[in-house]
Amino acid sequence: MNRNEKMGKFIAEMRKVNGLTQKELAEQLGVTDKAVSKWERAASSPDIALLIPLAHILGVSTGELLNGEKDTDLTEEKTDDLVNKALEYSHETNFQRTEKLQRILFWGISLLFLIACMVCLICDYAISKELTWSLIVIVSLAAAWILLLPFLRVKEHKIRKGLILGSILIFLYLEILSRLLKVSLIHTMGICIAVAVVVGVWCAYGIACKWKDRKYFAISVICCIVIGEEYIIRRIVESFVKEASYRPFTLFHDILLLLLLIPCFGIGVYFRHKKNR
Repeated sequence: MNRNEKMGKFIAEMRKVNGLTQKELAEQLGVTDKAVSKWERAASSPDIALLIPLAHILGVSTGELLNGEKDTDLTEEKTDDLVNKALEYSHETNFQRTEKLQRILFWGISLLFLIACMVCLICDYAISKELTWSLIVIVSLAAAWILLLPFLRVKEHKIRKGLILGSILIFLYLEILSRLLKVSLIHTMGICIAVAVVVGVWCAYGIACKWKDRKYFAISVICCIVIGEEYIIRRIVESFVKEASYRPFTLFHDILLLLLLIPCFGIGVYFRHKKNR
C-alpha cells in the first residue's frame, strides 16, 4: 500500500469515527465532496495548505495524517522523519498539480486542433468539392501537435526530446509539403535550409547547456550562431533563387544582434573578472 492509499484509508476511517459524511467534511474544508472522495480512493491527495485544517477536523496530528495511522510514541527521530515526509508530500502534490495541468492542456489543445482540422476539411470540400488546401493545413497542424508532445507529456528532458523530435519531423514535413504542393523547390532548398537550422539550433542548445553559469557569454555566442545561420540561409536561398537579394531589414536585424552581442560579452567578461578577483 503506497502513501496515498494509506492516507486515503486513514481519512475515511477518521471521518467515520467523527461521524462526518464526505459532504460535511468537504463543506468544513471549503472543497467539494468529490475531492474528499478522491482523497479516500487515493485518486488524488489533499493540498498541503489543507493538511492542518483537515487534521484538526479529524482530531489527529498532521504527522499522523501523513503517516496514515495513529501514533502515540512521537520520538525525535520520528519528528525528523515526519518533516522529511512533509517535504516529500509537498513535492509530490506540486508534481501532481503540474501533471494535471499538462494533461488538461494536452487534451484541450488536441481537441482544438481536431476541431480546426474538421472545419478546414468541411470548408474546403464545400467550396471546391474536393480536398486541396485543407490537406496542407492538416499536415501543418499535425506537425505542430507532434512537436508539442514532449512539452506536455514527457516528464524529463523536455527540451532535448523536443529538439530530437523536431529535428526529425522537419524533414518529413518538408517532404510531405513538397508532394502536396508539387513544388520541388520545397524539397531541395527546404532540406538544405532545414539542415542549417537544425545544426544551428543544436549548437545553441549545447552552448546554453554547457555555459549555464556563464549566461552572458552563452547569449553572445548564440547571437554569433544566429548571425552565421542567417548568412548561410541567405546563401542557400540565393543559390536556388537567382533573383533573391540582400534586404535592408536583414542588415538591420544583424546590427541589432551585434548590439546585443557586444554588451553581453562585455558583461560576461566583467563578471568573470570579478569572480576571479
